[in-house]
Amino acid sequence: MKSHYKMMKAGFAAALAFTLTACESTSSTSTASASSQSTSSATTASDTGYTAAGDLTSYTIGTLGPRSGSTAVYGTAVTNAAMLAVKDWNAEHGTSITVATDYMDTTGDATQAVSLYNRLVSDVKVAAIIGPTLSGEGIAVAGASADTGVPIVSPSATAAAFTDEAGSNVFRTCYTDPQQATEMADFAYDTMGLRSAAIIYNADDDYSTGLAESFTAEFEAKGGQVLASESFGSSDSDFNAQLTNIAAQDIDCLFIPNYYEKDTMICEQARALGITAQFLGCDGWDGVLTTTTDVSTLEGAVFVNQYSPDMESVQSIMAEYQEEYGEDINSFGINSYDATMLVLEAIEKAGSLKASDICAAIASSTHDGILGEISFDENGDPIKEPIMVTIQNGEYVRYQ
Repeated sequence: MKSHYKMMKAGFAAALAFTLTACESTSSTSTASASSQSTSSATTASDTGYTAAGDLTSYTIGTLGPRSGSTAVYGTAVTNAAMLAVKDWNAEHGTSITVATDYMDTTGDATQAVSLYNRLVSDVKVAAIIGPTLSGEGIAVAGASADTGVPIVSPSATAAAFTDEAGSNVFRTCYTDPQQATEMADFAYDTMGLRSAAIIYNADDDYSTGLAESFTAEFEAKGGQVLASESFGSSDSDFNAQLTNIAAQDIDCLFIPNYYEKDTMICEQARALGITAQFLGCDGWDGVLTTTTDVSTLEGAVFVNQYSPDMESVQSIMAEYQEEYGEDINSFGINSYDATMLVLEAIEKAGSLKASDICAAIASSTHDGILGEISFDENGDPIKEPIMVTIQNGEYVRYQ
């Protein structure tokens, strides 16, 4: 079942004043080209009058995400990949036009993210922002952006509210939480033949609770049973009480919709308690193999992701990123590269640095990227197919 959650946006303004905080930033400059072609779209961004600094021969793309703290693995990949995309764009377009990047470390904090957003639009006057990385900071920035209408494209903010409660300047290139949890429930029931499930989720985290709710709704609508739903807190590392309750149920699968560090701990403790059910997850699982010395506890797990590293289309970017930064790219990094290229193409298509023109060009875009063709529905959400990934012999592979 393919679902896209096409809901019309209601724009809202957030009258927030934040003190400018210290941040990490850099710029990368070389070249890009632009055309004078204009565009129109069924989804038209409101014209706030915001126009980026510079001209079509010289402008800046901003990017926001945590480059420090517990979620730095996501923010670093998003911001690094955005800079790499700009570098590649510049290399392809000669020397007469300059595109710069300015990245800022949000540390994963929503208040800091809004403060840094204000700096990007007030001081730097960026043409667009790639990010924010996390859903919480993304929702805060999306709300604050109504006054400027600057284009915001997140490769990783999956919470439904990120686009649902924002203006027509806000887009994402990742799956929404409802979409990926629904797809996982459909896949579990229809393809894997699973009929009974349990769930263990983080009650302190919107990402985790949203996935749990959407999975439950879809799995039960198809005829499956969710026999246990156990919660924990963000500071917890011992899940034996919850897993003992789950172990008492006769389940086919255990849905674990959390970020990879918690997912790994839960899987290890579940196997230690004798739970043999099929493990299922969503894109927060990307990274689980880096957090355990016993990959056997993760063998056979299946999760929704933006990509699988054995896909032919991603081999080049994986090698390029490794050469540039000395580490492996992850799914949100690849998504960020595609998002940045889409934005650069849209600016060229718009032939303008006016925010409303760029937003209209993004809304009407169909980008042929590393992860395939991507376009947007009227809500700013992506129209794309999910990828199912499994773990075999300690490696991520596409589910066959």
